[in-house]
Amino acid sequence: MLSLDFSTLKEAAMAVALGLMMGLERERSGFERSQESHGEPRRRELDQAESLHGSLGARTFALLTLLGWISVKVGGGGLAMPIAVQAFAALLIGLFYHQTSSSDRGLTTEVAALAAPLLGMLLTRDALLAVAVAVIVTLLLLSKPWIRAWIPRLHREDLIATMQLLIVFAILLPLLPARTLDPWGALSPQKMGWMVALIAAVDFLGYALNRVLGSRRGAVLTGLVGGMVSSTVVTVTMSRQAREDPSFRGSGQVAVMLACAVMAVRVAILAGVVGGPDLVRPLLLPMGAMVATLLGAAWWTYRSGLANGAGPEEMPLRNPFHLKRALGWGLALATVMLASAAARAWFGDRGLLVAAGLSGVADVDPITLAVSSQLHTSNLSAGVAVLAIVVAIAANTLAKAGFAWISGGKAFGLRLTAMLTASLVAALAMVAMKI
Repeated sequence: MLSLDFSTLKEAAMAVALGLMMGLERERSGFERSQESHGEPRRRELDQAESLHGSLGARTFALLTLLGWISVKVGGGGLAMPIAVQAFAALLIGLFYHQTSSSDRGLTTEVAALAAPLLGMLLTRDALLAVAVAVIVTLLLLSKPWIRAWIPRLHREDLIATMQLLIVFAILLPLLPARTLDPWGALSPQKMGWMVALIAAVDFLGYALNRVLGSRRGAVLTGLVGGMVSSTVVTVTMSRQAREDPSFRGSGQVAVMLACAVMAVRVAILAGVVGGPDLVRPLLLPMGAMVATLLGAAWWTYRSGLANGAGPEEMPLRNPFHLKRALGWGLALATVMLASAAARAWFGDRGLLVAAGLSGVADVDPITLAVSSQLHTSNLSAGVAVLAIVVAIAANTLAKAGFAWISGGKAFGLRLTAMLTASLVAALAMVAMKI
């Protein structure tokens, strides 16, 4: 039975509001299409179609969501009334599309209208979920110009990698066993799979940003976006360009410093996701000191006029996710996890730090994930874990300084080495204060 109280009226108002949110976007979209049609030979026909199309606007969507909400309230918890209402709405929308369809029309508005009564029904069960879904639907409706602008830049390789990443998350990861396979309890296939997937997702996000935003928009964007994929790639690329064009040295140094700062932020995020608050809290201070130093150095280089050269060329970033490459990265991660666990079991914390330094030369992520995992599976202290991560970052940063000297020459590598060393000193000083 319906009762006239505040909660019932609030639900009804929310149903209307959700419909209005979607309908206003559709009505505005129809108006924009009508404006774009002026000057075309079929202007009158298109304007008439858009006028009819506008009838599926704010008021119609609001009524559809309200109708869905009423069907649940009147139906008394049964399915007969909601199913009948949804079927009736589908029939009306289908007839409307049949009458107004043309070669210039799509189905987006009609499909969104079919979802409107369902959102009204969902509102009676889970209001927060209904609002979230309505927002997602509206964002999808709004995204048409961005999608159309991005699709020409999309490669088949990108689609294949995206599907592979979804397969890993949705199918492969749940099938991996959770039990450990080594005597030190460090290597769990399921946990290692999640770590590989986490790294792949972060790499893929950085690559996607690079594809969408482009890397020709200056040193700042190159460093920030490129650092999400690989700060080492940024270092080698910028060093090569600085050797070919000396006027580019300042811009290249800015890009490398920003990429290294992003790498430090990335490490903190990975440590927080895998190791939890017990690890990320003591790691925030040294990583914060490192990031602050690098950002300050980048700002000083940029403001001093050293970064006024030509913009960076396109970085050779390829899609970082392929199943074969992910399996290879997983093998490398398993090797680092076993080596760090064995080194700590045989030689104590010093062995772990040596393993961190050696593995950090190539990549910081494996040792970060390894010690973050050991924080929960062994009696590794958060302080030692933080020190191991900082040692790995130190080895990786010094290796990048070496790349800068070799690929970019003395003039490029000297200043960059000084800046990177200063950031390491700041991070190690923060670690020393906690020991």
